[in-house]
Amino acid sequence: MTQGLSLLSQSDARDAQNSPSPIETVPIEVILEIMEVMRPGDLANFGLVNKRFHQIFMDKRAYILLKILRDRPELELLLHLYTANENDFLPERMLHPLTVSFSFNSGDGQSDKTFLMRSRVDWKNGKIVCPEKIDLNVFDLVGVAQLVKVVDWWVEIYPRLRWRDHPEDRRCLKSEEESRLRKAIARWWLYGHYFHGNYWRNTRAPNKFDKDPRLHHVRILTTEEIHELDDLLGTIYETISKDLCSSPGKVHRGTNSVVELVPWGRNGDRHPAIVNTYMKLQPDLLKYFLEHCYRYNKDYLIMAITNSTPNLLFDRETLSMAIATVLEERSILDPARPKTYPAMGIIAEDRASADDCKTWNHDASPTGLSPITKEQLQEQPLELTRRVPRGDDGADRGGGY
Repeated sequence: MTQGLSLLSQSDARDAQNSPSPIETVPIEVILEIMEVMRPGDLANFGLVNKRFHQIFMDKRAYILLKILRDRPELELLLHLYTANENDFLPERMLHPLTVSFSFNSGDGQSDKTFLMRSRVDWKNGKIVCPEKIDLNVFDLVGVAQLVKVVDWWVEIYPRLRWRDHPEDRRCLKSEEESRLRKAIARWWLYGHYFHGNYWRNTRAPNKFDKDPRLHHVRILTTEEIHELDDLLGTIYETISKDLCSSPGKVHRGTNSVVELVPWGRNGDRHPAIVNTYMKLQPDLLKYFLEHCYRYNKDYLIMAITNSTPNLLFDRETLSMAIATVLEERSILDPARPKTYPAMGIIAEDRASADDCKTWNHDASPTGLSPITKEQLQEQPLELTRRVPRGDDGADRGGGY
């Protein structure tokens, strides 16, 4: 009898080992639906759960990525970023209209293409403007998903940055807030890629009414979108100031000394120049250093950032200059325009009513040029050329740099 029970228990154990686990019986349709609502950064971890999930992802990778990417409000901006090249600086090429598609098979016809971005033929400045056609492959989808992954990171930490001084008020973002934030991050990144990266740099500060590609990026925005972007830059400035460009140091409090974070260049009033220099770091690189800066002392951190950004000291950021210039242009061209703006930040608490904000949502310039007539331009006073100030990395150099 005992031997019979032993044999039975061994048989049950073998059956248990051979029977699939409950997670293995989940239908593939359900697994795909789960993957389609994930962020790109979570897909890799989900694929590591077991071999089956990994194989499903690899087999359906293009389908899953297309579903995820097409739901992102910043997708068109990231496609411009992904396809950016030096030819964009040629006349009338900056932010040229694109039609971006993906085909599962190279022989797919037009009707079988999946479009991620579809611009129509337009008429600008007396010329027909045809969109440039770009076909992506699955490796391109992975590349764009990596850009989305960076945007996801900034969206995730934004509440901590926004409510830094009042953590008790911290909350998750509403859907409309996240949409505004995602597009503002992508615009910040796109501008930085072109004008704070490795392309040719204009040493002059933006002047009103110039055909300046830096101003193009801001003119195509409504005043509402400009203020949302400016609101993001304010948060980024504070983040760089406190989390990157400050180091622990002794601070005298009466007869005692305490260790606090001391802003770089504080004694020489260099701190704003230092922060404006590091504002040129693009979101992906700034993300990396914010995640790792606590490990390094000031000198090593400056060396690491300088080595990754060879032209760091060449200039400071110019996006805030472009924003101020475009807002001034619009004020000059419309004297009846109110001199003060309602609050138009990213978070609901930083915004006026919808009726107050919608007044500023119809003044974008689709061509990227200021809508000024020759007569109006001739009436404008001569504007002196200003040079973009030189950058400051915060290093303590002898001789009072």
